[in-house]
Amino acid sequence: MSDTISNSLQLDEAIKASADAAQKVEDLKKLVRNEDLKVVLTLIARHGFTQTDLKSVLKKRTSAKKITITGAKRKYTKRVK
Repeated sequence: MSDTISNSLQLDEAIKASADAAQKVEDLKKLVRNEDLKVVLTLIARHGFTQTDLKSVLKKRTSAKKITITGAKRKYTKRVK
């Protein structure tokens, strides 16, 4: 019986450690993101990049109308006038 209790306590401690580690990872991601954003802004200012220069490397936005709930694009249908 004491073996079961100690295993249960170990599991609780492991879950708590996992949650703490996940929170630390998220905090570090935010910190690194902010630092990287400062570097990018400095490079943009230094080289004078414009939106047109960066268009090919930026993430493309899609219209919400083109994507269905499942995430797949709708098939093309010809409109009847």
